[in-house]
Amino acid sequence: MVIMLDNKNDKNNDGEINEKNKSMTSNANDSDVNQDPKALLHQIKLFSELADDDLKSIEKGEEVWFEAGDKIIDEGEHDTFYALIDGNVEVIMRDGSKEAVLYSFESGDHFGELPIILGWSDHKCAAYATKKSHLLRWDEDAFWRMIYRSPSLMRQILSKMAQSLSTLETALQQNQKLIALGGLAAGLAHELNNPAAAANRTVTQLSDSIQEWRLLVEKLNVRHGMTAQQWSYISKLRKSASKLDLNPTSRHSASLNENSSSITTGDLSKNDPLAHAEQEDEIIDWLKSHGVDDGWNLASDLVDAGMTIDKLNDIVSNVASSQSTTKSTLDDNSNDAMGQKNPLFDDILSWFNATTRIDRLLYEIKISTTRISELVSAVKSYSYMDQTPLQEVDIHNGLESTLTMLQHKLRESDITIIREYDFNLPHINAIGNELNQVWTNLIDNAIDGIGKHGTIIIRTKKEGNSQILVEVVDNGSKGIQKEAQSRVLEPFFTTKEPGKGTGLGLSISHRIITQTHKGDINFSSIPGRTSFQIRLPIIYKGIEQKY
Repeated sequence: MVIMLDNKNDKNNDGEINEKNKSMTSNANDSDVNQDPKALLHQIKLFSELADDDLKSIEKGEEVWFEAGDKIIDEGEHDTFYALIDGNVEVIMRDGSKEAVLYSFESGDHFGELPIILGWSDHKCAAYATKKSHLLRWDEDAFWRMIYRSPSLMRQILSKMAQSLSTLETALQQNQKLIALGGLAAGLAHELNNPAAAANRTVTQLSDSIQEWRLLVEKLNVRHGMTAQQWSYISKLRKSASKLDLNPTSRHSASLNENSSSITTGDLSKNDPLAHAEQEDEIIDWLKSHGVDDGWNLASDLVDAGMTIDKLNDIVSNVASSQSTTKSTLDDNSNDAMGQKNPLFDDILSWFNATTRIDRLLYEIKISTTRISELVSAVKSYSYMDQTPLQEVDIHNGLESTLTMLQHKLRESDITIIREYDFNLPHINAIGNELNQVWTNLIDNAIDGIGKHGTIIIRTKKEGNSQILVEVVDNGSKGIQKEAQSRVLEPFFTTKEPGKGTGLGLSISHRIITQTHKGDINFSSIPGRTSFQIRLPIIYKGIEQKY
């Protein structure tokens, strides 16, 4: 008889301490020691309905006690069977810093048969007492003798095992979804933060620009007495500039639309830094010659707005020529006009810049909010929110929404996506959100397999009239090791570093494709190329029966 001494180890205590506790013996004389073994077995649901002959064939189990927090079964342990007389036990699966409760056992339950029968030596589950618990324990050999001697007991254990496997599968799938959701949520939060932060910054700049614009309008009307004709002229210039300057990233762009039929010189300068700088220098020199000392502060925005020397001369001729300079009234033919300050002209340029800046900031806000809206739409599409499970699924939409959800990880790893889509691909009968879980697992594994700097090819194709092909190919340098390839679809098997994977993603993907959708999943891997091929039927009525 084995009695666990009081030990308040937490869940992180190593197995050596618990092993010592398990092996300590004592000749305690309390009432539990003298309890009839047959009476103890009757407290366990598994044994309660067995005939007396079957009960006699069961070897006496060792009585053990555990304090709250003690570890009863270690990760990978598969040689012990327990029956819980009194107390509570939880089975927890760990993945790095994450953990999930798979089972909770109460008085009268039994556990430990799954690892023994399945030979499950690589499981990541551990059992802990959540309060002081009294158990019966049998080693692996005693367990096998027990079920061989009692066919009735074997039937009950196998029946319970089937239920446990079903519960385990559901719990593992849910846990895998939560883990994947956590990663996707973190990436999505980052993706949302970028346009949200950009919009916030732009709103602040917009507020300042509007305030400046209001002051300039008041100055032009009150101090300079701008006429309706003058306002009409500079408003036309402003509208013309707005058409040229609606892209807030134009000055940083490095590509042009190859299909454009015509591109103005002003447009070219936005994409040619050298041409842009040359135009700035020309305008700075021109402004300085016309008495504008801070031309360097205006030139870049003026060039972006499509302003040229000819247009500046037109402003002077059509709007600002009637305004006297700060020093004296100038003769039209006098060279002294060059270099004299013209307050009206200065304020017109400032108004022009403020106005075009407001247009640009408004466009930047539009771009940011559009991006946020696109991300929200991608989430709804990815999750098939507010839709029935069975759908006419557009595979390309599912792949694209998955790529959007993984965009942050793709960008961090500097991975290029190459799409080879068959745009004549038909919609298929499928459960869209489950297929998106498959695409997420495959693409996420491809990203991890590449590490940094690589390419993922996503290929779709219609094969005959009954099925479609979706292929995900990555150029990860290592590939899947040959000795591991026969096990990659097994539950809990992973080639990733500890804490980076549960070993469930491909197993769940395999079940979704082969069992739920009656499709097929194959893969091939050599260093530098790993390919997963998914084949799905276009029409499958079996899903309708399920739902």
